[in-house]
Amino acid sequence: MALRVNPITAQLGKLSIGISRTSIRFVYNQTTLPRTKEEKRRKELERSKLPPHHGEKIWIFNHFLEGFTVYSHSPILKANKALRQIPFNGKKLKPSKLRKDYWKPLAMIQFPEGYGEVGRSVFQRLRECKMFHELSWGDDMYFSEDGKPLTKIERGRKLNNQKANTIADMAAVLGGQGKGNKIWATVPEKIEDIVNVEASDENNVKHGEEGPKALVKATVWWTNDQDQNYATSWPSNVSHYRFDQATLEKMKVEDDAEGGDGTKSPEAPAELVAEQQLQKGSDQRTSV
Repeated sequence: MALRVNPITAQLGKLSIGISRTSIRFVYNQTTLPRTKEEKRRKELERSKLPPHHGEKIWIFNHFLEGFTVYSHSPILKANKALRQIPFNGKKLKPSKLRKDYWKPLAMIQFPEGYGEVGRSVFQRLRECKMFHELSWGDDMYFSEDGKPLTKIERGRKLNNQKANTIADMAAVLGGQGKGNKIWATVPEKIEDIVNVEASDENNVKHGEEGPKALVKATVWWTNDQDQNYATSWPSNVSHYRFDQATLEKMKVEDDAEGGDGTKSPEAPAELVAEQQLQKGSDQRTSV
């Protein structure tokens, strides 16, 4: 006589006896999850801290074929950050990858040491001006100089060529234009520490509720100093030099440097410029 087995009983017999995986996973998460959150929060705080002297230099890079311009706080152009600043103005008009052999430094804006907050504010205003030029079109974006309508490709290439607009924006923002521009700083006891002019200059000093404010001095280093002529005029708080006129201070070498003999391994010029302020000679000033 054959015995009949209940299907439910047969299924229960296949189950393993003991603590289920669900309970084990629950205990594991309860013991390790709070610790993971604390470590994640600590790492996020460490990443959010700005490095020393961040914002004291603003690098402007230019694509010498298409005319693209991008801004950076680093002398080394990073592909992911640079491509985000290039809008899509048409098919095959935005590069899919960054070829560094097509890019060269157009200029570098340098602020006094300790005024990184001013540089970060100027950086933001320059990015806003760049986006404004890319989104706000005039009649010149629809018709050529001889009155012929522009094709999509021609209009896209014209929008991408932002070199002239970028230099004009530099002159405007360094001159104090733009809401919330922190280049207007409270005047210290010695105004010569941050500005190039006397406090009586009405164009570079304004009086408000917090007291008198003046334009922080800025130095623009050019690869080609003739590019500064794209701007109609420059404010008096801006000085102009060429990169080949710069001299770097000797780096301090510590006793425990590599090799143990008081020498330090040479660094790339870009890294050297990023760490130190460029120095100027009194006889190397170019005319504005």
